[in-house]
Amino acid sequence: MHKETARLLELDREHSLVMHIGAILGWDQETYMPPKAIEERSSQLALLEGLAHQKAVNPEIGELLAALEAKSDLSEDEKAYVRVVRRDYDRETKLPEAFVTEYAKEASLSQAAWADAKKNNDFAAFKPHLSRMVELNKKRAHYLNPNAKPYDVLLDLFEPGSTQESVAAVFAKMKSYLVEILTRIRERPQIEDKCSGRRVDKHTQERISQYFMKVLGYERDRGRLDVSAHPFTTTLGADDVRITTRYVEDYFPSSLFSTIHESGHALYEMGIDPNPDYRGTKLAEAVSMAVHESQSRLWENIVGRSPAFWERHFPALSALLGEVGEGLDLESFVKSINRVSPSLIRTEADEVTYGLHVIARFELESALFDGSLNVEEVPEAWRAKYRELLGIEAPDDRQGCLQDVHWSMGAFGYFPSYALGNLYGAQFWAALKKEIPDVEARISGGDTSAVLAWLRKNVHVQGSRYTPGELVKKVTGQALDPVWFEKYLREKYSKIYGF
Repeated sequence: MHKETARLLELDREHSLVMHIGAILGWDQETYMPPKAIEERSSQLALLEGLAHQKAVNPEIGELLAALEAKSDLSEDEKAYVRVVRRDYDRETKLPEAFVTEYAKEASLSQAAWADAKKNNDFAAFKPHLSRMVELNKKRAHYLNPNAKPYDVLLDLFEPGSTQESVAAVFAKMKSYLVEILTRIRERPQIEDKCSGRRVDKHTQERISQYFMKVLGYERDRGRLDVSAHPFTTTLGADDVRITTRYVEDYFPSSLFSTIHESGHALYEMGIDPNPDYRGTKLAEAVSMAVHESQSRLWENIVGRSPAFWERHFPALSALLGEVGEGLDLESFVKSINRVSPSLIRTEADEVTYGLHVIARFELESALFDGSLNVEEVPEAWRAKYRELLGIEAPDDRQGCLQDVHWSMGAFGYFPSYALGNLYGAQFWAALKKEIPDVEARISGGDTSAVLAWLRKNVHVQGSRYTPGELVKKVTGQALDPVWFEKYLREKYSKIYGF
């Protein structure tokens, strides 16, 4: 390792420590912080963001990068590390410190306002904060690349290399087969939901969550489970990866699959280890949000909703449910959790309609940033988009445009990652099944370790060593292709619905 690399790693780790301290405060804000503490917490986070920004734009980093880029004998890890640090350094140096501090404070206030607005079904109370976050993100995009479309810049932050045009092209293919599969399902008799209405207390749901975290391989001595308004995963250090869920007393699958989903994110974070020398640095981070989503949704849906998985674990679930689970057998449970029906809430949508929820948000975000949609028009535009894509309409904004936390954080461009994650996940799964033909038999026998081991070896351990495009090609032998998700859906749902 070159001495310049060693020094760069030292500076990088200092920045990472500050970011993790900020993440602890952010986690606390979403879980245990007293409501009246929001103003001071916003100032605390803003101070840390400013400090992190100072460290990220340290001129010494630029000098070290230039020195390393001039060398012809870098190791493969050094080349990858220089690439990811250069990308982040160029981004950070384009953002004025005053803007970074202002953005952090506004985002913190906005999240608190969103939580209250959602609780009270009051879009008007959130509207000025949403307007501010849109304005700040347009400004942010201009700082980063004044010659590109603002939304292209924001998309690239979450999925490197993506643009509004490229995502729209992929989503057009997805929309076509999702609508066709949904139409075929609607022609078949609807499956009765045998899970809805069963009142399961929070303590029991927590025990269920803890059971399945253990089944998947989540290491409890490296994280913890808490409750928040919107389930999330946060990394506070290499050995501190925490998840949250939420409990809906009359629909226990909500917390069950939120926990499995977030555990999938956490397993990815816990498995990142490209090289011990790079622990706690940018090389030891997830390559993109879409690849991150591929891991959570692979565990939640491809594994977690499969008949094979429940052949093993339904008896344990029944025992935990006790009397509440009476009359719920394996077949009816598996059908219930794979029931396809257009719904209002994205996080509770089935696999077939989920992509349409994401496409709706992508199209609304595109309009917000090209100027064809004003913030005050969002509630009605949301309702119109859901009528168009899903044939349903939100009765209020709590179940409409206020349902997600993302816009309050300023995470515009994030939503497409969810649907792209489905594509990556299905393509990874096809490659896994080719390498481990008996994987479903192993899962039905109670062994999910083969799945985790394969993902660790092929995806997790790599960190950011490769770009998303390089990673999927290395793992599966081809570029990202929506056809694998289509094949997965057709094979699965033709069996469930008999078409």
